[in-house]
Amino acid sequence: MKITEVRVDRLKVRGHLVRVYTDEGIVGLGEAGGQPGLRGLIEEGLKPIVLGKDPRKMTRLWDEMFYGTTRTGPKGLQLTAIGAIDIACWDIAGKAAGLPISDLLGGPARTTIPLYLSIGLGWDKQPEDMLELVQAGYAAGHRAFKIRMDWNSDRQDANPAKDLEMFRLCREFLPPEIPLSFDANNGYSVSTAIRQGRAFEELGIAHFEEPLPQYDYLGLRQVADALEVPISSGEQEHTRWQFRDLIQIGNPDIVQPDIVMAGGITENRRIYDLATTYNKPTMPHCPSAGISSAASLHLYSTYVNAIRPHEYQVWSPELLDLFKNPILPSNGTVTLPSGPGLGLELDDRAVERLLA
Repeated sequence: MKITEVRVDRLKVRGHLVRVYTDEGIVGLGEAGGQPGLRGLIEEGLKPIVLGKDPRKMTRLWDEMFYGTTRTGPKGLQLTAIGAIDIACWDIAGKAAGLPISDLLGGPARTTIPLYLSIGLGWDKQPEDMLELVQAGYAAGHRAFKIRMDWNSDRQDANPAKDLEMFRLCREFLPPEIPLSFDANNGYSVSTAIRQGRAFEELGIAHFEEPLPQYDYLGLRQVADALEVPISSGEQEHTRWQFRDLIQIGNPDIVQPDIVMAGGITENRRIYDLATTYNKPTMPHCPSAGISSAASLHLYSTYVNAIRPHEYQVWSPELLDLFKNPILPSNGTVTLPSGPGLGLELDDRAVERLLA
């Protein structure tokens, strides 16, 4: 089997749809964000590397893509582009074998996976606005939640009192057994993160995500050492080497690789293995219901320590229209797709309608 074409299409709903074609008629699906330059990197940098190659030799192909594009730009753009193609290659391999990706990875430890509803843009909301969204999610059947501020690392303690009030209102609404987490999105200094974290602990928090700018590993260790709440980080790391440094220097309680931004299933598998070596639970960053979510769920299901809820968010209802069989939650859980590859089938008419 050989790769004959790589197609990248910008979608109106979110990011890029990536399709990898083969000489046996099998098409693999991948997706990536909407970063400027991403399409060009895939078409001009990666496509010439993978054309004519066997997509089922994922590890070898990943290395060729990575080392063949190390001088093309920032690691985030490079690894995101590689991740999209890598996921499509795993999809092809599963379809060719007639097996779900989780089986190719050794078999799932569980097929029913708990989810937490990820609700963002807290910076642009009042506490009452966030509460309404949590209430709606609870009424819809979700049984774990995270509220996100979606700040950048230059925020630096802009309004921690509002953040705390937002968390308090949501926490008081939810029953005590329902997990509620908080994502600062890199928005605090060390002292503020510790002070906020202690207040969150008193209210009852499940995990405290990205309290500091992503590059501040030493500060992250200070926060993790000072608090009892599990501290998580890693969504902005891009390789196993960065996760090695994050774990050894920052020592978060939970690591959070992104299935696309950290290089696809092939590299995330290495990161998961690294995390298990350090006895660190994984809890993937993947706030999208679609191709990347399916890939993340397949990998996550195969690890015994992957017992925490998996992130879930529908950016747009139209995103689910892309698939004839979208992955939908029920009572706070999702069932692992059992079809070949990712287990997703595109609706071609919906794809044409949603092309940018």
